[in-house]
Amino acid sequence: MLPFLALLLLASAPPTPRVELPPPPPPPQPTPECISSQGRTVCGFQCKTSVSDIDCAQTPYGTCEVTNGGVYCWDPPRVAIQHPPLTSVSPECKSVRGKVACGFNCRLFNGEVACNDTPYGVCSTHFGKLVCWDPPESVIHEYAAETPRPRCVNASEAVACGFDCKATRTEVRCASTPRGVCRLVDQKFTCFDPPSLLHCDHSQPPRPARAHAR
Repeated sequence: MLPFLALLLLASAPPTPRVELPPPPPPPQPTPECISSQGRTVCGFQCKTSVSDIDCAQTPYGTCEVTNGGVYCWDPPRVAIQHPPLTSVSPECKSVRGKVACGFNCRLFNGEVACNDTPYGVCSTHFGKLVCWDPPESVIHEYAAETPRPRCVNASEAVACGFDCKATRTEVRCASTPRGVCRLVDQKFTCFDPPSLLHCDHSQPPRPARAHAR
């Protein structure tokens, strides 16, 4: 009898209120630092020194690397900061034969080095040339992480990058936006890009893709 009464009491008892735990606090934002070397003091992010140089990135989204005996720092444009891709990527610097380039998707080819200014660009090689191209900022503002990937098309010694590319044996043209069109009629190119009517308002930018070591 007693177990039955205990079950009745449990069934009639009011439910225990659910305790909502507060969300964990966000990780602290990177803070700038200042370093000194050879009578100079610089401040910023990811500061680096070499035997003869010293420098810092201006934002926590930038990069600084020591190569070719110098310090090379680079910060992405604001449109790339505000609209990061779905997969985290960070800028980099690469060097070859004394030449240094910084950005995204850096490529080395035939003694040349080049990078994209945004994660949504493309680099291609053709006839010993290294070509890098980025969509206009209006495209990245509109499509953000879903920005379609452009392509580069070759025609003889010519190369062009963008969208809806058309080519003859010796010439090639591309639209600059995903909604643009290119037509080739009677061996003549006609390309058109409709203007973007988007008005992009930003609040706080997302956190940097990586934590920078102090």
